[in-house]
Amino acid sequence: MGLNLTLSVLPLFVKEDLGGTSTQVGLAVGSFGVAAAMVRPIAGSIGDRRGRRTLIMGGALIAGLATTMLALANSIPAVVAMRMLAGFGEAGLFVGAASAIQDLSPADRRGEAASYFSLTIYGSVALGPPLGEAVANHWSTDATWLLAGALAISAALVGSTAPGAPDNPPTFVGRRSFLHRAAIRPGIVMFLGLLGYTSFLAFAALHAAEIGISNTGTVFTVFAAVVLVLRIGAARLPDRLGPVLTTRISLSFGIAGLLVLWAWRAPVGVYLGAATIAVAQTFLFPALFALVVDTASDDERSHAIGSFSMFFDLAFGIGGPMIGIVADATDRPTGFLVAAAVAAVALVSSGRILGDAEPVTKITEVGPRSRR
Repeated sequence: MGLNLTLSVLPLFVKEDLGGTSTQVGLAVGSFGVAAAMVRPIAGSIGDRRGRRTLIMGGALIAGLATTMLALANSIPAVVAMRMLAGFGEAGLFVGAASAIQDLSPADRRGEAASYFSLTIYGSVALGPPLGEAVANHWSTDATWLLAGALAISAALVGSTAPGAPDNPPTFVGRRSFLHRAAIRPGIVMFLGLLGYTSFLAFAALHAAEIGISNTGTVFTVFAAVVLVLRIGAARLPDRLGPVLTTRISLSFGIAGLLVLWAWRAPVGVYLGAATIAVAQTFLFPALFALVVDTASDDERSHAIGSFSMFFDLAFGIGGPMIGIVADATDRPTGFLVAAAVAAVALVSSGRILGDAEPVTKITEVGPRSRR
């Protein structure tokens, strides 16, 4: 909630208060993901050895403090630096929480568990941006940063109840790879599929404002509301359809939503495009996430999750600046068109990349371990 409170405020702050270009807006938004990508696999290894609690509490404190310090930032480099620090913290928080959820979930319902877990994320997307914008308009942008930071720090208190270190932490012989191999192929598909989504996150507020929507946070509310409804009502769909078919359906909706944003330059078009992209996001992550968890051994679950989520961050970090460059050279809707083309590449290549991902089998089956 704290981190998503900034979604509708940060682009306008960089663009209007600091005089940034669209490329710099994309950089400010995307630097968060690049920083998180750098440490997610490392965070996963820490989670396997020292427990989920360490990641959640430490990550929440770092992310909260960094977001609070945006109140002191008066230049774009300072904003980028604080966003990167927040990305480091969020990496630990997410990997720890996602691993704890999968620890508790039955093997045949992991896609469903991932859907329910992500409800917390998209619930905050529904509530955070409008609230952040309202706070900024009523008080100041600094008030938004302070509230966002306080909410993120409070997550550390909840994280104190997470599982601690394993009774028998895994030991590794020889050199351990930076990326877990179970995460690479699903991660590539995730990366290509999410470039369009990250362009939506980075520029939806600016696009909506230009179209004439007064409270741009409502676009994120519509997006998140669709995700919430579908992830509750169709949570088992990824488990039933399998990862490849679910991924193709998701990518198809993502392409359609981006094309709507490009072609229909009116408030109705913005809301419809957001809702269509929401359908894509509903199923893409749970399908590929469950595939990764099912393929990795239990002792390496956090490492696999950290490696997989790194591709999400890379898409977030690269997608914003990439579409920003296109927007500066042409216009913002053309940036959505380019993002749709990238998603089309992901759709065409998804079957070849994932290969015979169905049915899923584990690489190594390890019995459950007790945790303090």
